[in-house]
Amino acid sequence: MVTKTVGKNKQKAILTGTLALISERGFHDTPMSLIAQRSGVSTGIIYHYFENKDDLIHTLYQRIKQEFSAALLVGDPHELPWPDHLKLIWMNAYHYYITHPAETMFLEQYENSPYHLKWEEMPDENFTRLYALIEQDLAAGFMRPLPDPALYALTLGVASSLAKQQIEGTLKLSADQLAEIANAVCRAIAA
Repeated sequence: MVTKTVGKNKQKAILTGTLALISERGFHDTPMSLIAQRSGVSTGIIYHYFENKDDLIHTLYQRIKQEFSAALLVGDPHELPWPDHLKLIWMNAYHYYITHPAETMFLEQYENSPYHLKWEEMPDENFTRLYALIEQDLAAGFMRPLPDPALYALTLGVASSLAKQQIEGTLKLSADQLAEIANAVCRAIAA
């Protein structure tokens, strides 16, 4: 039992160190030697847990996306009617982004790089539930039948963009402004 805990702590330290470095330096300026140094482990230990740097980065992405997808479901949006559930999901996304700046920067870099995996290739129970909700809204005629990238850009993409500006200190939104933006997001995709 102690060995498993120590192993999980090392793996977590590696992932945490990698996240910090990639947020500061980007993918290509983050060598394994620097990850080892930041994580407090040897390079060999990293290769014990991860096949290579690509495997480490993909694993980190999957962990962050799972954390993000769980954050989107806080407050049980499935229990709310249209468009209240979309507003809650949007607010959850915005709050995740602003409270997790390193993760937000990592997601931005990853999803705009050759590393990017399609969501369909990454099984995630929370995203499956979110997609089911979207399908339900489409079937009920609440939402326009837009391509997934357009739906993302008009909803979570807006949350991400505004949150990044808040993280950078170039934008400060009040609770009333956030509520109005969430309403505008719903109007943008409403049928």
